[in-house]
Amino acid sequence: MLTKGDRWLVVVLLMVALAGVGLNMYYITANGQGQSVVITVNGQSVKTFPLREGYVGEFRLGGDSGYNIIEYNDGRVRIREADCPDQICVKSGWINISPQQIVCLPYRVVVKVVSDSPADVDDIAR
Repeated sequence: MLTKGDRWLVVVLLMVALAGVGLNMYYITANGQGQSVVITVNGQSVKTFPLREGYVGEFRLGGDSGYNIIEYNDGRVRIREADCPDQICVKSGWINISPQQIVCLPYRVVVKVVSDSPADVDDIAR
């Protein structure tokens, strides 16, 4: 059975844990600024654009057969549509934190979030 002091200790520890989660979310959101998206096809960079709030649009890679439609919206990016058979790139969903990436193997398309600031050891452990 918990004493009154034990209950207070549990409450304080929960508050500290929640504050830590809140600070971590703030850190991730604040560090989302200064990021870019690099899109490569067959190892060659075809488009680079900033990843920021309020920047909305889409574009199409490829022709009638073999295409990807890439959508970017409010600081995140995804492959919205593709005609590849497995649809793994479409199912990957939205990405917004460096070094996340989406790969479409049949068409050799890579959509990668890169940071403008140098990577720190803590950035790798996310």
